[in-house]
Amino acid sequence: MPYLLTIAGHDPSHGAGLTADLAAWAAMGLDGASVVTALTVQNSSGVQRVEPVAAATVREALQSVLADGEPAAVKIGLLGSAAVAREVAAFAAARRCPVVLDPVLAASNGRAAHAGDDAEFIKALGEAMRHADVITPNRLEAERLLAGRPVTLEALRRLGRSAVVLKGGHAPDEAASVDWVADGERTASLSCPRLPVSAHGTGCVYSAVLAGMMSQGWGVFEAAAEAQRRVHAGIAQARPRPGRPHLQPAPQPGSAHLPALRWGDGEGGVKAGGPFPALTGPLGFYPVVPDADWVERLLAWGVRTVQLRIKAGDLAPADLDAEIARAVQAGRRTPGAQVFINDHWESALAHGAYGVHLGQEDIETADLAALRRAGLRLGLSSHTPAEMARVQAVQPSYAAIGPVYPTTLKAMRYDPVGLVRLREWAAWYRPRYPVVAIGGISLARAPQVLACGVDSLAVVSAVTQAEQPRGVVDAFLRLFAD
Repeated sequence: MPYLLTIAGHDPSHGAGLTADLAAWAAMGLDGASVVTALTVQNSSGVQRVEPVAAATVREALQSVLADGEPAAVKIGLLGSAAVAREVAAFAAARRCPVVLDPVLAASNGRAAHAGDDAEFIKALGEAMRHADVITPNRLEAERLLAGRPVTLEALRRLGRSAVVLKGGHAPDEAASVDWVADGERTASLSCPRLPVSAHGTGCVYSAVLAGMMSQGWGVFEAAAEAQRRVHAGIAQARPRPGRPHLQPAPQPGSAHLPALRWGDGEGGVKAGGPFPALTGPLGFYPVVPDADWVERLLAWGVRTVQLRIKAGDLAPADLDAEIARAVQAGRRTPGAQVFINDHWESALAHGAYGVHLGQEDIETADLAALRRAGLRLGLSSHTPAEMARVQAVQPSYAAIGPVYPTTLKAMRYDPVGLVRLREWAAWYRPRYPVVAIGGISLARAPQVLACGVDSLAVVSAVTQAEQPRGVVDAFLRLFAD
């Protein structure tokens, strides 16, 4: 099994440092190894002393660990001395796996997290940062690392070799905790409501989760969304201590802990305006169909949630508009019907549709404020942790996850979610969002998908390509009735 490596200090109170990193990885189902850079004298009230490990010992320990194979990712935390920082810099330079560096300069109580001259240590730390794929300073660390220069994401990003996450936890006067992420091509903010308590170990676990996500192939935005989610939940569920509580490294997060992701300058096409209206009934069985004939037929058969999905360019504009109008009217004639229009939000808005379903790429161009003012329900697709954070920024009426299984009906940029991840992600959305599972779901597969805790099954070919569609629809409806 591939392992992750943490290079960090030891906290005897088990609130931070390498033991917190290992606990966070274990909660993610990942295996970890560790090399100690410094022994600390500390408890829940703060750090009293930092004793660096000899640089030669750190070098030998790193080489010994490599004898078991290359790590899948490396997380670097407290380094303790300039000599150790230089050894770790040389080690990081030789790695081809993701390297995440948390530039720890001081403990929470203000005590220096290293021995020796401050300027010499920061210079050596700079050598290590140059070989890190992601650096994760908080605002206080960013100011010191830039030595009086303006704190900008680009200036911080240039300290490493790829990306930066500027953590916003050290801004207690703000209502939200906002992290900024930049990789040289895109910038995003990730925000969570600020909790009334703080916790020991937040920076350590944040960077450990980043490394854990990147070891699995996720990019920095996906990794940062998951890191903020776990840390926010970990603070809310912190372990009480006589001094500061300790972050829970294995929290049980829900929708209250999802961060809200906005691209670019923090707006990213999403204006503040509150949540979209709630659904008027359970979603249940949710066929996705290509024309208004199917919408009318399914409503007559007892289905109460239907989506009209007509691909762009399949119909002339006038014909497309007529199909949408028919589908909307069919829903209005049917008590309890919830008819959603996929993508074509302007026509749906003009005809007074019940709801619209949008993909992630549509969030930036659709007039969400107009849809919200008109009282339309909104469903959003999601395929990744960052996209789930985009859902949280928009606050739709429901969230969809998929594809659960491989599907040939639509070219997908994403691998299938699978049942294990579907169960996990559905729990992230609860209780705030009803969850729709979509993608490759057949009648035979339906029970095991429902067992993952989703509220609804969206199907396409299971109905439209069935030899006896009425019989399949009746079977799905019985499944939900049971």
